[in-house]
Amino acid sequence: MKDPKANSDASNSSDKWWLSFYQDTPFITYLDTTHGEDHEDILNFLYNHCLLDRGKKQSISIFDQCCGIASIGLPLAKEGFKVYGADICPQFIQEAERRAEMLKLKDNLSLQLTDATVYLPPEKVDLTLNLYTSFGYADHQTNLKMLEKAHQSLKSEGIFLLDFPNFHLVLSHFRKYIVREIGPSDAPITVIREAQLSPLEGRLKQTWTFIDNDGKRTRQESSLAIYLPDRLLAMLKEVGFSKFTVFGDFKTAAAYQTDSPRLIIQARA
Repeated sequence: MKDPKANSDASNSSDKWWLSFYQDTPFITYLDTTHGEDHEDILNFLYNHCLLDRGKKQSISIFDQCCGIASIGLPLAKEGFKVYGADICPQFIQEAERRAEMLKLKDNLSLQLTDATVYLPPEKVDLTLNLYTSFGYADHQTNLKMLEKAHQSLKSEGIFLLDFPNFHLVLSHFRKYIVREIGPSDAPITVIREAQLSPLEGRLKQTWTFIDNDGKRTRQESSLAIYLPDRLLAMLKEVGFSKFTVFGDFKTAAAYQTDSPRLIIQARA
């Protein structure tokens, strides 16, 4: 399921902080918890608003640009769509492959350990996804490259769906600390997220502390670009996208407002 060449792309990215972040923290448990909260809403949104026709699933291909543990790719592959997934984190790809093998989905799901700023699937696809704030962690030019690859991955008039924080809401209701518990009740993991705005850099910097049931602490830092809707739309236009529809959440598919939970942009190649 892996392309050996893809490993070289990932290894060339060793200077990127997220390689250590995702491998040195219990992030699979975190993803299972947080992704599970809106999993069905996202799938319903894709069927209702992204032209996923179950009657034509054999002819529809999908690229999950930063697939993580394939939370969305696995059910789409199980439904019968051809899904390509890429992620730079070996831990995520290994777990996604384990789950795909358990569900016997190897024929419909192709996973690559690679950098999404350089990778393209082996064929043009109908739908490319970038979900769960998987975009915006690099410098501006590298972020643009990821959007450019998304555009290049699509057939003419193909759909790109970008899911990003609504920074109008984040900034107006800024929360320095967020604490939550994840994992099973008999072995919970406490996650403490401390956020700091860096306005001169245009970044949201976060320190994540994971405390397991035995008191062991794992601490990592992350940095996310602060992009407001107009800036993201300009970036998407710059790499060739057009015909934009902007939503505010997956559950209701309501039009974007400044107080919407998310910023979800649908664009055409």
